[in-house]
Amino acid sequence: MKKMRMAEQPKKLRLADEEKFLSLHVGTLEDDIKRFKQIYSSLWWDSGTELPWLQKQYSKTEQRKIENELSKFVDEVSIKIKDYSPEKGKQKVWIEDFIVGLKRCGKQILELSDVYLDSIFNESYTDSTKQFVEKVKDFDPTLKIEDVYQALRNVWIMNSLQVYLNRDIEHSDAIFAYSLIYPYTDNVLDDVSEPLEKKLSLTLNLRDWLEGRLSPFHNSQEEKIFRLIRIIEKQYRREVFPGVYQSLLAIFNAQIRSLLLQKKHSLPYETDILDISFEKGGASVLADGYLVNGNLDEDQAEFCFGFGVFLQLADDIQDVSVDRRNKHMTIFSQTAEKYDLDKLTNKLFNFISRVVETKLDEQTENRKKLKEIIQKNCYYLALEAVGKNKNYYSKKYVDKMQNYFPVKFSYLKELRKKLKEKFLENKEFVVDLDLVSAILLTITARTITEK
Repeated sequence: MKKMRMAEQPKKLRLADEEKFLSLHVGTLEDDIKRFKQIYSSLWWDSGTELPWLQKQYSKTEQRKIENELSKFVDEVSIKIKDYSPEKGKQKVWIEDFIVGLKRCGKQILELSDVYLDSIFNESYTDSTKQFVEKVKDFDPTLKIEDVYQALRNVWIMNSLQVYLNRDIEHSDAIFAYSLIYPYTDNVLDDVSEPLEKKLSLTLNLRDWLEGRLSPFHNSQEEKIFRLIRIIEKQYRREVFPGVYQSLLAIFNAQIRSLLLQKKHSLPYETDILDISFEKGGASVLADGYLVNGNLDEDQAEFCFGFGVFLQLADDIQDVSVDRRNKHMTIFSQTAEKYDLDKLTNKLFNFISRVVETKLDEQTENRKKLKEIIQKNCYYLALEAVGKNKNYYSKKYVDKMQNYFPVKFSYLKELRKKLKEKFLENKEFVVDLDLVSAILLTITARTITEK
């Protein structure tokens, strides 16, 4: 393999050159994705707009009690961290005691089931998180903590797919590399201040590397992306696992279509925004599945795609304010220009239920656990989105949704701020990225429904 060197600055590219960016090497997976989009589009349109049953409602008294207990627990944890010892023997005891306290908090305060808690604090999940952040420190110690968050979200999705695919929960080089690629690319592609030419130049190089062609990188960020793709190639040889690379190119094409869409201001019904969202979300987790398993059968691929679709929609409803500000079009940001999001959010709740009930069978105990985790996490994300974006909902709807959340929306916002001040801005933990910080990342991102 020839050594790659820094290239000259890229030539000027134009948005009109769309056909120059899309990959033509997705293969038969392209037809599968079209079929999956039709399946889940039908499920979406068949999902009603009435409010479904959302499990327990909380009284104001119950919410105040939970808030007091959570605040007390966070204060206790901040004190307990001072007793942390890096010595291996003491570290293990400290971590075990720490997790016992967290599980008790989740069970007594958030009323999470034993199945849910055991899955969150499964030793394999924690080990996977620990190995990932340790590799991040070695690969790029300058990576921002929010980027580690973003990458870890995908690590946990891939760990969940390992459960679905009846594999052991474990870290792998492919999981590390794929999860880390997109913080680097998204930092450029999602930054409204970055020139379009830089974004399109990056996409051309990324496509070439994913197709297996050498293309010189233009900066240190592109060099890191190239190295991560090489890591994937070492685990999955292209001639043996073609589906891995077809899936990577499928998500690449979906992101290109999404990127180009953001440069337009389409009228309603002029552009099929839902189709693009389904393709982007579905193809992303489909790639997760291939990178976990190497190959997928049709049922496995269909579930992975559907899982990605409603995760994308959950992200979109969370980000409606940011998307409107940046003029990014999603079904939620576009609808919010004219109407309340009440019914559209109800439709999302119903859609999540239908996907989970019809596409996630319960053949094993692990899949029963996975079903509860997915449904509860996505419900919490959608519920929290209502609290974050109150101005896009009717007051009656916000008040009603507040009753289904264990704490007040306003309190959750303050709790996140408190967690960040006490833990994530503790420079020692952020820099070291040790086991304790890995668990803190897990707490804030999973237990307290961090997005």
